[in-house]
This record gives sequence, structure tokens and C-alpha cells, in this order.
Amino acid sequence: MLYQTHIDSWEQKATIRTRPRRIIEDDELSYYPKERQPLCFDPIIEKLGQSIQDEILLQSLYKYIKDIIIFETEIVNKTASKIAKGHFPYDFPFEVKHDAMSVVIDEDYHAFVAMDFQNQLELQTGIKPFKEFNEIELSRAIPRAIDLLDNTFHKAGMELIAVAISENTVTNDVAAFSRDPNIKRSVKGIMSDHLTDEGRHAKFWSEICKIYWANISEDSRQAIGSVIPTFLEEYLTNDIQKEFDTALINQLALPSIVKKKLIENTVDGYPITSQHPMMVNIRRFLVSSGISEHAPTRNLLEQYF
Repeated sequence: MLYQTHIDSWEQKATIRTRPRRIIEDDELSYYPKERQPLCFDPIIEKLGQSIQDEILLQSLYKYIKDIIIFETEIVNKTASKIAKGHFPYDFPFEVKHDAMSVVIDEDYHAFVAMDFQNQLELQTGIKPFKEFNEIELSRAIPRAIDLLDNTFHKAGMELIAVAISENTVTNDVAAFSRDPNIKRSVKGIMSDHLTDEGRHAKFWSEICKIYWANISEDSRQAIGSVIPTFLEEYLTNDIQKEFDTALINQLALPSIVKKKLIENTVDGYPITSQHPMMVNIRRFLVSSGISEHAPTRNLLEQYF
């Protein structure tokens, strides 16, 4: 497969330094989509009033901002930088390396904007994040999948595919923010800017995975394919969100018995089946990258198709 560089599109459309600084409005709109935080729909929280919901939504936005920074600087850019610098154990052509560097630039800029926005939030509200959370699902899922492989080449391949899967699922997540009419325009603006770049990134990762998968040995496909199901099981869990929700409840100014009841009510994640809401994009990636055409891997992933 010949790789066609995206550099012209990047030069025309990348949001880096082409969008205005997003300034938080002083209005009544929410900081974070209520639909993304089930705690706000708990009957106990609803009875406690809007102020407690606002606190929960603000802290949820802080977590989301930190998640963006971790995802882009510690996960995506780690792999993109290896490719761009020629340190990845598969020799991609120059065009891929060059575009990988554009991904690094984009993602660092997204993290830069997120840091600025968090600082604005803290100054405007006088409220800081109640706790630093330094892990996201990928922080656990990628190492746990890679640890099952004993070959450096295979470990790198699994890392590449994991990043590609995540980049192909984050677009829907970001799009949900940009469409929500109940959140602040500045938050929607940041997410809309982010979405502009992430659409290109998703295509980039899919294309280079297709090149990689088509050119590695059958032994490598067998090894990497065998741990993709483990990665998906770890990536699609709700464990970290539940940890956050529990910690958030525990720091609210509420009686202990109320906190206990709220924690008991916290929702589990979606069952990890073909009906999981992220599986639509994951299946699309598995098809477009050619991974699903590999019969042994497809058989292992059969429950998701």
C-alpha cells in the first residue's frame, strides 16, 4: 500500500495557532455535559440541588482535561514520536514519519490549550481539582496487553494498534461535547477545535496500521492478534471512572450515610460486548486497517462483530 502524506491538509486545517484563545464565559451554562456524569441523575443528588451538581460537573471537567493531557502527551505522542524519529521497530517511509511529527505538534498543542483552560477555571471559580488523577484506561490497558508479549517488535506493534484504536474512538467522545447545547461555548469551542484535528489523526493511524499489518510476518500477526482481545477488555472497563466517582463522592460535604448510599448507587460500565457504544468505531478500524481480515485474529474478536 502506498502512503499519501496528509501534510497539505495539515497545513490548511490544523488548529494549532489558528484558533482564538478560548475564554470561559460567565454565564449559567454548564462546564460539563450532565449526560456524561450519571451521578447527577442520582435521586439523592437531584434533591440536593443545583450547586452540588455544579460541583460534580466542574470536577468532572477537571478530570476530563487531565485525561486529555495524559492521553495526548503520554500515550499518543509517545508512539508518534518513536515513528517520527525512526525509533519504531518498523521502518515507515519518510511521509509517515513526517506526518507523525505533525501529530506530535497537534497533540502537544491540545495539551497546551487544556492546561490554559484549567488555569482559567481555577481562577474564575476559586476551586481547584480535589485530587490529581494520573491514570486513564489506556495507562493500564496498553501495558497489560504488552506484558503478554515477549518480543520487542510485537510489543511495539500492539502499542501502535492500541493507540490507533483509541484515536478512532476519541472522536465520538469529543464530538458529544461540541454538540451539547447546555455547556459553555468556550468548552464546546475547545472540543470542536480538538475534533478538527482528531479526525485527521484517526485516518492517519488507520492508514499506517494497514501498512504495518500488511507487511509483518504471519507469526507477528498471530502474536499481536492474540492479545488484542485483552487490550479491549482492559480499555473498555469503567474501573477508573468508578474510582473517580467514589473519590468525588467522599470529598463532598455530605453525611457519611448519604455518601455510602451514593457509592452503592454508582453505575457500572457498559457490558463489553458488540453492543458497547465504542465498538462501532473499533469495528470500523479493525476493518479499515485489514486486521479483521486475518482469520485467527477475527476468530478471537468474534464476540465483537
